[in-house]
Amino acid sequence: MSTYLTTSFALPYSLCSSRYQELVGPPVMIQTDIEIRSFGPISESERVYSMDCYFRQTWFDSRLKFFSQKDVLSMDWKFLQKVWIPDTFFLNGKSSYLHKITVPNKFIRLRKDGQLKYSMRLTVKASCPMHLRKYPLDTQACPLEIGSYAYPSTDVLYSWNGDDAVTVSKDVVLSQYDLVNITQSNRTNTVKVGDRDDQRSILTVSFVIQRRRGYFILQIYAPCAMIVGASWVSFWINRSDAAGRVAVGATTVLTMVTMGFGGRGREKVGSATAIDWFVIMCFTFVFAALVEYAFVNFIDNYEKQQIKKQLELDREKKKKEEAIGSIAEPQDTPVTQPTVRFQEDTDKNTRVKNTDESLRQQQKQLQQLMQGQRLTSLRRRTFTTGRLSLEKSAYRNRHIASKVDSYARILFPFRNKKQTKTADSVNQ
Repeated sequence: MSTYLTTSFALPYSLCSSRYQELVGPPVMIQTDIEIRSFGPISESERVYSMDCYFRQTWFDSRLKFFSQKDVLSMDWKFLQKVWIPDTFFLNGKSSYLHKITVPNKFIRLRKDGQLKYSMRLTVKASCPMHLRKYPLDTQACPLEIGSYAYPSTDVLYSWNGDDAVTVSKDVVLSQYDLVNITQSNRTNTVKVGDRDDQRSILTVSFVIQRRRGYFILQIYAPCAMIVGASWVSFWINRSDAAGRVAVGATTVLTMVTMGFGGRGREKVGSATAIDWFVIMCFTFVFAALVEYAFVNFIDNYEKQQIKKQLELDREKKKKEEAIGSIAEPQDTPVTQPTVRFQEDTDKNTRVKNTDESLRQQQKQLQQLMQGQRLTSLRRRTFTTGRLSLEKSAYRNRHIASKVDSYARILFPFRNKKQTKTADSVNQ
């Protein structure tokens, strides 16, 4: 007896499998369909989704044929303990359960030709691998895999009960997503069992969902865009009003930090998403507007200091010219020419008067420049000596600060529009 057992177990698995097929016949075909009663919630942080559904399985058992006037017999859940049922499970399930209030929500119908239809109400919580690089402009595909826990494909085969085996009730509404499409497929999976490989029949349904964007437009995109636009208002404020421009720049930067990096409406993922890049781009423009005023203020102060030094140098040169003119009088001038001497005195008084008027005009222009007004009548004079002459290259482009503001009014909106188009093309 022991010799016979040892010999039988030592046979190759392929021979045992073929012999087994001859004894038991073809595999049992189990047709499956699902009716979804509710879908959600969906958690991006945990990568899971849940749904409430009616899960139905149909197969034939020739041992249960009967002859009666009724074609179908409805049995309760206790009858399931006396017949064979498939050991179906969800491969990517997390914490699925059967509803048991007030009794286990399952039943079986037996047709007289031996067909059994097994239905149960389940709440399925399954894993959903999500790719959030385009969040919140993303579209996800959440799968549900169904198969046998112990039986190989030689014993049990699964198939969908028609092309529309997975249906969704009309009253199902998702809060954050739109259910775009449902795809069905089946495959054969290889499972390692001991020292051999078993082939398992697997059914797969994929729920394609698209995220709704209205919440993010109202809470993130629109406020951030308005903050960026508000930061550009400082380009039209007079550069001498330092308090006003600094207040606008600092307020927009702090608001952007709170609004964009506060974490509201954003999932904690390991990589940067589309909304992260949008917030970073908005913060860059807001911070650049603040830095632009710092540059403008530096250039403006530098111009004022240089013009002030130039006016002081001009005043000193005037004094030296006057001193030289009063000392250098001709020695051979005859005293008996009152007409010529009177003419020289008249010319000297006129020259002194013109010099005083020129100094007053330059002081007035300096005051206007310190108040942020544009010089309209500053005359250039050529001196043979001195590094700070108005003809030098350092002073050929006065009012650089005003030009920077003028360029910023055009450059910032243009660059923002271009960057937005580039970001949209990348996200798509």
